[in-house]
Amino acid sequence: MENLFMVFMSVVSIMALFAVMVVFRDIIQEVLAARRDRNKTDRKILEHAERIIAAAEEQKNAPVAVAEPVAAPVVEEPVAEPVVEEPVAEEPAVEEVVAEEPVAEEAEDADGKISFSKGQQQTLDEKYLALTSEQKGWYDEIIKYASAVEGSKRFKNARYEEYKVGKNRLVRLLIKRGVINCEFILHNSDFKNYINENKIAVKQSATTMLVESAATVGAVKNSIDIVVAAIAEEKEYRKQQAREKRRAARAAQAAEKTEA
Repeated sequence: MENLFMVFMSVVSIMALFAVMVVFRDIIQEVLAARRDRNKTDRKILEHAERIIAAAEEQKNAPVAVAEPVAAPVVEEPVAEPVVEEPVAEEPAVEEVVAEEPVAEEAEDADGKISFSKGQQQTLDEKYLALTSEQKGWYDEIIKYASAVEGSKRFKNARYEEYKVGKNRLVRLLIKRGVINCEFILHNSDFKNYINENKIAVKQSATTMLVESAATVGAVKNSIDIVVAAIAEEKEYRKQQAREKRRAARAAQAAEKTEA
């Protein structure tokens, strides 16, 4: 009987232990399931946060498109400046021979083409507007170079544009038959000094250079440099003449004092 009771108690203990293990297993499963759910939730939250951060980084690093301003079309207009009358003579004793440009009058034929005949003359500004963009660039480059010379002054009328230093011409620009003409007065220094000292009137034609290429623009600039060098040489010559006159005057005064 006692043995039977012990067996019964063992069976009851085993069953109780089994029941406890089943309950403990269920608790562990519930804990693990809750942890898995929490991990899933945390993972979703983390993935969502990562997507938001990635989107923010892409927006931050994306180049900002800046709308470029549209340049308004440039309309070239003739320079409106007061007409300055040119002095009558280039040098006191040198008279320049100027070739007159034929006067043209605008007319329209039956085909609608415009031609020019004698009677009306185009102004310099009108001729400038008729030039090609390349020719306008040459013209502007020449006047910019001439105006940059120290002491240079601009003279302009309806026929030509000119730059001078004192009474000495650097360059005169005309437009004839769609071609830029640059005129220079290139004096020989010794000859010029001679005619000035002896008060001799001399007629001298201008040297004309046709600007038909970029290389010619360089030649025009070199010619301006030659004129500038001649002006500097003439100034130095005049200073030397003035010094010699002062020395001669002092020598004459000293001789008069000695005689007295």
